[in-house]
Amino acid sequence: MSIIEFLQVPIFQRALFAAILAGGTMSLLGIVIVVFNMTTIRFALMHFGLLGGAIGLALGANPLTAAIAAIAIGSLLFGPLSDKLKLDTGLIGAFFMTGSIALAFLLFYKAGVPALDVFSLFTGSILTLSRNDLLFITVLGTVVVLTFVILYKEIQLIFYDSEQAEWLGVPAKRIRNGLLFLTGLSIGVAMKIVGALLIDALILLSAMAAMRLAKNFKQLILLTSLFGMVTTTGGLLLSMVLDLPTGATITLTGVLILLFSTFIQK
Repeated sequence: MSIIEFLQVPIFQRALFAAILAGGTMSLLGIVIVVFNMTTIRFALMHFGLLGGAIGLALGANPLTAAIAAIAIGSLLFGPLSDKLKLDTGLIGAFFMTGSIALAFLLFYKAGVPALDVFSLFTGSILTLSRNDLLFITVLGTVVVLTFVILYKEIQLIFYDSEQAEWLGVPAKRIRNGLLFLTGLSIGVAMKIVGALLIDALILLSAMAAMRLAKNFKQLILLTSLFGMVTTTGGLLLSMVLDLPTGATITLTGVLILLFSTFIQK
């Protein structure tokens, strides 16, 4: 089938819409992960999602819905706990990461969850999105964009110097925790689109590529959004034309963009 023929299929239409929207908006939260050095938090949220999926499978509920709910809860906890305990978010994340993965596999074992069901948590597919999934992605993407537009100056100042931002009266901790919550929800969406193992393709790679080329914060946002859309839509179209796995093709497209930006920078 040609691309034109694919565009006439409702499933592919939904997938393409989700690819454009998720790639252009949720990739912006990769900037948050890189600037705030939340690599450990990212892994912790992924493992929290795995625990949520395990609970869902054990109870006979939708595992991906349970995973997204668990990630949302985790993203709400990490920031305030870090502030209250005066510990780095990375340390908080490491604690939850190890605990949640252990509990997840314990649940898998005790509930007798089939290996194929467990594997489904790691391999999402953008082609299986429902109308409700699209609605959720649309709302979340809109909130992400509005957050960056309305709080543009505040976010820019926090990224460059959070202590000075606090001194100037900017609620840096609340904004940071809000961005962390949005990042958690985006990780949940990424699990649905590309699977838990390939989340970085949607969230992180575009921001990393943009940071190599952007000369200011505005360029960073625009390039990240552009690279995110090219990664998801380009990967989706290539996977359809070449008959390749969608998640893996999207990921490799993101890797190629990152390599290209590194080459251009040099």
